[in-house]
Amino acid sequence: MSEGAANITYLIVVLIGASSASIKVSALRRGFTESLVMMISCHIAGLLAFLTASPLVYRAIGELSGRTGLASLVVYSFIVLFGAHAHMLAIIWAAEVKQIPAPRGRIIGHVAVYAAILAAMAATFLHAGVTGPEHPLTFNVSQAGDPEVVVFLAVFMAGLSYSMLSAAWECRQGARTQNERLRKGLRHISTASLFIFGYVVFAGPSLAAAAAGHHEWDKLSDLGALSGTIGAFILNWGFSGPVVQVWWRDRRDYRRLRGLWETAVDGSGRSVALAPPSRMVERWSLLSAGAWLLVRRLADICDAERSLSPWMDPRLAEAVEEAGARERLKAEQVRALASAAMLLDAVDRRKRGEPPSYEPVSRPEDVGPERERAHLVRVARCLDHPLVLAAVERRLTTAPAT
Repeated sequence: MSEGAANITYLIVVLIGASSASIKVSALRRGFTESLVMMISCHIAGLLAFLTASPLVYRAIGELSGRTGLASLVVYSFIVLFGAHAHMLAIIWAAEVKQIPAPRGRIIGHVAVYAAILAAMAATFLHAGVTGPEHPLTFNVSQAGDPEVVVFLAVFMAGLSYSMLSAAWECRQGARTQNERLRKGLRHISTASLFIFGYVVFAGPSLAAAAAGHHEWDKLSDLGALSGTIGAFILNWGFSGPVVQVWWRDRRDYRRLRGLWETAVDGSGRSVALAPPSRMVERWSLLSAGAWLLVRRLADICDAERSLSPWMDPRLAEAVEEAGARERLKAEQVRALASAAMLLDAVDRRKRGEPPSYEPVSRPEDVGPERERAHLVRVARCLDHPLVLAAVERRLTTAPAT
């Protein structure tokens, strides 16, 4: 990999890590937890490792410090810190899965081990007295002729192996939880830890061969860096993927409900306290709609439906349900079609000035609060369904003139 390609790749990872960290920092507003703080600090250590490993920053550190290879100590120290945080986070999550307090004694013991590893890395590097030109991407094999540098790198790889294999083991233990979201997150972190450990699998033999004077395996170091980068991507997804997925579903449903919201609110003659953004803003904006805006839209729709209920004809719903049964549609789809038809018909009746003639229609018994959103999204998608439009059209052709 060229230095230019490495700069681009590593900085992309930094941007992704910064985005993930920002998501977690914003989550602190909803509550402070040990695991959340640990995730944030893990993100920070990881993105700083990639930032300082980019050749551009790596060379700047060397020039500013006047010490060859100092950036390698900085990079590898951040990597060990990153691994330590991932390990501690896995322990905390495993305790949460078992619904027991986090084992403080174990955590303190591991922290002491990592502190010793970092101290040993610093001592061996400073004692080595690295000289010569900077080699941002090939420091390991370029300096492998110096036994003291090899000791420094061996300490680093031992620390990285300890953290990543420990994190993978803890996550495998915790992944037995029934909490699907937590289980997926733990599996992602376990997989990421093994990929990051892949750095040692490839770089270790490369270093040993180079130390013996054989540089035919130098390219294995590139595979090690690639494996670590893939692991970083997977880990970021394990930390923030579930949050991003929830945000995406919220935004998607918020947009899908717009047509139903406009039909119901306008048709009922109700006024709302907060007008929605324009369709252009709604489509392209990255603003979160998952919290207050989505809840507000759902509440507006439900309020409007209740206002229109006296104009909703149950016989129309029965006709749509019969048509849906003939089409062999799923039960929830049939209910959504019936609700959409009654809503459109009620809007038309009210618009034409018909008096309210029906008892308020209750919601289907099996549509509880937790399923209300999914039901309304289906209703929104059924507003232009052929069965709905045909049923409303038939009713209009038989309606008395006003």
